[in-house]
Amino acid sequence: MDSLEIVLDRRDGYEPGQQVSGKVILNNCTEIKASHLTICIHGGAFTHWSEHRYSETVYFSSTVDYVKEEFLAWSASEENKKFPIGHHVFPFIFQLPTGIPPSYEGAHGRVRYSVRVELDRPWKFSKTQQVYFQVISNVDLNTLAYGNNPVAKREAKDIGSVFKKGIVTTTITIPKQAYAPGESLPIIINIDNLSTRPVYCIRAELLQHTHYHATKNSIFSSSKEYHKNETKMVAESRKTIKIAAKSVGNEELSIKIPKLIPNFGCPIIMVEYCLSVKVDTETSMNNTLHSEFPIFIGTVQINNSMTFSGTINEKTDLMLLPPPYSCSTPSAPTDDSPSPSAPPPTYEESFSTIKN
Repeated sequence: MDSLEIVLDRRDGYEPGQQVSGKVILNNCTEIKASHLTICIHGGAFTHWSEHRYSETVYFSSTVDYVKEEFLAWSASEENKKFPIGHHVFPFIFQLPTGIPPSYEGAHGRVRYSVRVELDRPWKFSKTQQVYFQVISNVDLNTLAYGNNPVAKREAKDIGSVFKKGIVTTTITIPKQAYAPGESLPIIINIDNLSTRPVYCIRAELLQHTHYHATKNSIFSSSKEYHKNETKMVAESRKTIKIAAKSVGNEELSIKIPKLIPNFGCPIIMVEYCLSVKVDTETSMNNTLHSEFPIFIGTVQINNSMTFSGTINEKTDLMLLPPPYSCSTPSAPTDDSPSPSAPPPTYEESFSTIKN
């Protein structure tokens, strides 16, 4: 066989509910003993990790299939089980279901979609080829009821450990909670420093939280679920400031939203985002005030967003935030097992760190 190739009609990805079409091209200058040629599509989510417990290693995994189809593109006759010489083209078309999650690659799991061709050869290894393609969810943020609401958080801390230095209060405001890649997320920070130490730094991070679910690999069936969390910083901004003791000040940061997959959830993988804002004071211990905001990432930005002044009237009803995601280290042990096998091309830009 000279070549076996899969060519997709689109290279920029597909949305849920669309058709995946293309062709299989096979060139051979000699006859090939073969029984049939099949083309199949597969897409699903997979999670896996291991944990070291006493003297053994315990493995966890789960799988969810979203699309799994195949059709017979060619079959040999009973009299002549040979694939003929020549240039052969086999078109195909598959329907993606609606509501499937986007492609994703993580440390302990993935969502992948692929088209595979197999030429079955009796008494020999089959000839196969496989290509991965992206599924990209289109999420219109205008459909979110709370997406355009301004939100604010207040934090107060008596800084210092043994010898307290006084109370620092921060009021942090963002204009909305829903953003699309390319937008800027402005952050207004009001600082009331009643302590005896200056405030010297403000910093913000956009964090991607991924939650994985799996069951234990065992000969004994079990429905108990186990969990693993992964946190990744996808954008950040920081600024050196000088707010003296016994004074107040207003500062502003901005984070540009990089190319990211939207929030999504499936039975075994969930991806969400949060904005983490920290204010540092010049004390050796207990010196940082920390606030978090849930952030929803979509693909279509909100129309007619209000101009953000950086202040919110006390009488304005603020969006009530759900409890913040905990950024603490997961209770599960660190996984030393290798990452999923050689990932296909994915959202490479979504895994880079953007610094302002």
